[in-house]
Amino acid sequence: MGVRELGAIDMEPWQIGIIGGIIGGLSVVVYAFMLPQRKCPDCGEPLPRSRKPTNKRQAMWGGWTCSKCGCEVDRKGKKVV
Repeated sequence: MGVRELGAIDMEPWQIGIIGGIIGGLSVVVYAFMLPQRKCPDCGEPLPRSRKPTNKRQAMWGGWTCSKCGCEVDRKGKKVV
């Protein structure tokens, strides 16, 4: 009971869930690395693909602080005033 068939492989529902989660997670990572790299609006320095939030706003809503000039940038790449 509870066994589902995926093609010719018998799998439990939890196994299907784990495989779906792995595939979904990998697709998000691949998509993120395919996006064009953002640049600082002030100095043009490329912003890192992985970020380390420097304040609560960045932690909640995304964004970066440029390591070269200190400009704060939102997740869309626009300068935060």
